[in-house]
Amino acid sequence: MGVGWAVFRNYSGHAKEILGDVTDYPRFFLMPPSAMVEATGDGTNVVTLLEPEEHIDHEVEMVFRIGSDLGPIQMCVGIDTTNRTRQTMAKKKGWPWLEGKGFRGSGVLGTWADWDERPVEIGLSLNGETKQLASTELMVHSVNSLLEHLKNWYDLEQGDLVWTGTPKGVSPMSPGDSVHAWMKNSEGETISVLNAVCK
Repeated sequence: MGVGWAVFRNYSGHAKEILGDVTDYPRFFLMPPSAMVEATGDGTNVVTLLEPEEHIDHEVEMVFRIGSDLGPIQMCVGIDTTNRTRQTMAKKKGWPWLEGKGFRGSGVLGTWADWDERPVEIGLSLNGETKQLASTELMVHSVNSLLEHLKNWYDLEQGDLVWTGTPKGVSPMSPGDSVHAWMKNSEGETISVLNAVCK
């Protein structure tokens, strides 16, 4: 698996709920390959909280995989697991965010589907209660914009993953919680699923 390029504050609703600003161009943080966990064929996965006594949020996202031409070839629903305790401390002290955003098991992936450039719906429920639901039409920076910026600044490689940001509705998780995430195409068909227990 390649590197994860994760854009932040790409939905205005989420930027507002964390008291942040929408950026004028897409800005990224890195997720190391060791942070990302593939699902089984039926979408089963695990959300590793690592420090469960700390504040750890779910962030549902559309993720796409880069092919040999450095364009999208596959897509899935993912959960960018964020340790808000560590991230907030890092922001205050001017430290890197890696402990908050790139820890082991923080990038939880669902089942893969072929790339479809049309908008998709992404959603997440926690213990049966829907917490996040939005169309990727609401993204501030489009997929084309994300790729243009990445190609201008960095050397992408086949197999890299791009995390496209999360809509509003993030909330903390606890050990034993059940998390279900999904992605539906423009016809309303479910094309990616993720079912996980928090540990």
